[in-house]
Formats: sequence, structure tokens, C-alpha cells
Amino acid sequence: MKTTAEKVEKKAVLFLLLLFSVMYSLPVVYSETFFHEHSSIIRVPTDYTTIQDATDAVAQGDTILVLAGIYNEHITINKSIKLIGADRATTIIDGGGEGIAITILSNNTLVDGFTIRNAKRGIQIDGAYNMTISNNIVVGNEIGIYLIGSPLAREGNVIMRNILANNSYDAVYSSNNLIFENSILDGHVEFVMCGGNKIHSNNIDSRIVEDLITDENYNDWTGNFWNSEVYKGVPGSKGDDLPLNTPYGPYPIIWGNAVTQLDLTSNSTVSGIKFIQPDKKITFNTKGPTGTNGFFNVTLPKTLLLGESWKVLLDGVDVTSQALVTQNQTYTLIHLAYTCSTHKVEIVGTWVAPEFSSTITLPLLTLLTVATAFLIKKLKRAQNLLTQSFRRQYQY
Repeated sequence: MKTTAEKVEKKAVLFLLLLFSVMYSLPVVYSETFFHEHSSIIRVPTDYTTIQDATDAVAQGDTILVLAGIYNEHITINKSIKLIGADRATTIIDGGGEGIAITILSNNTLVDGFTIRNAKRGIQIDGAYNMTISNNIVVGNEIGIYLIGSPLAREGNVIMRNILANNSYDAVYSSNNLIFENSILDGHVEFVMCGGNKIHSNNIDSRIVEDLITDENYNDWTGNFWNSEVYKGVPGSKGDDLPLNTPYGPYPIIWGNAVTQLDLTSNSTVSGIKFIQPDKKITFNTKGPTGTNGFFNVTLPKTLLLGESWKVLLDGVDVTSQALVTQNQTYTLIHLAYTCSTHKVEIVGTWVAPEFSSTITLPLLTLLTVATAFLIKKLKRAQNLLTQSFRRQYQY
């Protein structure tokens, strides 16, 4: 016969498991006050099954909120709207290997919160201005973001906090744009026949960067992080005189088409950040004034790399005993102090992420965490019951 306490405990456990399941089944919920109070909010696929159908139906100034899912579409936006994805990791527009995933023809438009992949061109802004492209993952396209034809006399566009990765090419033929706090990984970045762009606080790790403006209407490169051999004071008429030592914000690690954030800070100049999946390790280089004190702090998501025992190598020498390693349920934090010069750092784990997206790994990790906590609680309770029974039996 179960006691009242045991019944209450069982109901509490079932409630918690149900709560976690509901949390992971829901998309990100936006407050209605986030949007303009007089605009309509259309939801895809609730109100319309495709993004294009919703775009055709809405009026100027309306908002389209797209719930998580894969949308195999080529979308044309020809009116001023807000197109917002519920979660950029799970709200995916797939071009099917052809065409332009999103074409924007209208001014004053926002595109925020999507993964845009597998197209000839991910996003194309054609002659439009006062656009905002923000918080997107643009990955695996021939051309990532392609801006063309914003005249010098008009207000430019804002390209901010996007991740552009594994695109063959990322081109700008447009002037007076603000391009900041993006991560531009791999590919070829080119500014041609355009000036007055401000390129600030970006993580740039591209094979080739070309700025072909040489007159007085130069492009302004300031405070970018350069993780690339192409950096030589920045090609172009105004160079990046004070580049960032460490990446802006969490540095994105791309594995397949999944994106994981690596948080790395250091008082040294950092370069060559790489995730080497077959070897279960992260590598990077540090460089600082010889003989001075240096350090780095790395925060590794457990969805990317785990270690039953970690190994930290400095120039091939095992310095794990000198490192401070702390962990919680979702991250591993590694701190190392060293004497500066030029160093190669390797952080080696024992388990590495397979090639599937965080939409699977995060729920699995959470479910594992909940299950572990549940089992620990049950074991502690069983131990307490055994102890109480033993004490009653022997009366002490």
C-alpha cells in the first residue's frame, strides 16, 4: 500500500516530466506588444500553410510570425512587412538547391530569426533600402546575402547579428549599409562599386575579402575580429586599424548545417579557431607580447563536446593539471593561464557531437538530465527508506 507521501511524490514527478515535454513542444512565444499595436499578426502554418501565401495576403506594415519547421520555398517580398521566425535554429527556409530563397523588393522590411539554406542565393536585396536582416543563419548557399543597387543618396540597410557560413560567396554591390556583429565564416566576401558601408564588430573568417573601393567614398572597417590569413590591414582605402583580439560574442562552430556557439575570451590575440570533429577537439592559436601573462576562458556546450576527462595541450605539451575545469549541466568552462608568446592550444574531449542538428541534441540532453535527476532522487529516497527500516528493526 502506497503512503500519501509516495502518491504525492509520484504526481509531482509526472507533472515535471509533462512540463518539460510541453516546454520543448512549443515554439518561442512573442509578446503581442513586441509588434506594432495597429498591425496584424499572421501565423504560418496556422493561418496560411506557406510563407509565400502569407506574404501575398498581408497588408503593408503587417507581421508574419513563422513557427518552427522546414519550409521548402522561394519567397518574394514586395511590400513592407516584418517576417519573423520563432527560432532561427528550427525555423528553416530551404531553397532545394536552386533559385533565391528570399528576394526582397520593398523598402522598410525586416527578416529575422531563420535558417536560410541550400539555394543559389540565400537572401537577395534588390534595390531596396532601410531594410533590416538580423539574427539569421545563412548556410550552405552559393551566395549567402547579396545586396545590389541601393543608391548612395538613400538610406542604407542594416545587416546585423547573422551567421553566414559555408556559402561560396557573400557579395555587396550596395552603399551606405551598416554591417555589424555578424559572423562571416568561409566563402568569399566582396565589396564592388559601392562605398560608405560601415563594417563594424564582425567575426570574419573568410578565404578572400576584397574591398575594391579606392576613392573618397571608402568603406569603413572598424573593430572586426579577423580569423583569416587575408587580413593585411584590410584591403580597401580605410583599414581596420584596431581589430578585435577575440571574437565578437559567442563564436559559431559549424558542423554540417548545425550551429553551436563557442564562448572564448582572452587577453591574447586569438586566431585559427577550429572544431575538428574526428579528433574530438577544439583548436586555436594565441599570440601576445613575449614574457607577459596571458589567459583564456573557453565555454564549451555539451551538445558539441564532452569530456569524461579533458586534455588541454599547449604547443603539444599536456598542461591539463594547470587548467581549471568546471562543469554544469550544459557547459564545460576551461581556464588556463600561461606565459605569452605564440601558442597553439588544443582542447580534447572524449565524446563529440554527431552530425545532426541542435533541434535533436538539445531535447535529448535535457531529457537525459531530467531522467538522471529523477533516478538520483529515487535512489536517495530508497536509501532513506532502507535506513529508516533498519533503524526501526534495530530500535536506534
